[in-house]
Amino acid sequence: MTGGMVCMGLGAILLAFVSENTSAWLIGAALLIVGLGLNTSPVNGVAIANVPQARSGSASGLLNTARMIGATFGVAILGGLLAVFAGQDAAAGHGFLSGLRAAMLFGGSAELVGAAVAFAFIRRNSLQAKSLEGE
Repeated sequence: MTGGMVCMGLGAILLAFVSENTSAWLIGAALLIVGLGLNTSPVNGVAIANVPQARSGSASGLLNTARMIGATFGVAILGGLLAVFAGQDAAAGHGFLSGLRAAMLFGGSAELVGAAVAFAFIRRNSLQAKSLEGE
């Protein structure tokens, strides 16, 4: 899980350094996609493995709802940063890259902080199903 978050963070930060004359966006986008793939399944697994089997559907639904709410806030925050830093010239293409830089640096940094928190607090055996009372 932490590896996926690190890949996503590094991919976003790499996208912050894209210019008009570079193809680094391919590497950044690939890191983001690989990181998302490495992260999504373990997060779902941890959420399901740590609740009684009778509640696994509720845990999955709650996780997906929280993920959608987080994604909505993330898009709003990063879009706001892009708009603020891109300015009025973004429509003409002049300020777009500065807005993209700000949004990707913030998003990538937040992802790396999340990876550090996950590394510090998620147990190694968290994917193993527990025998919980009330099953």
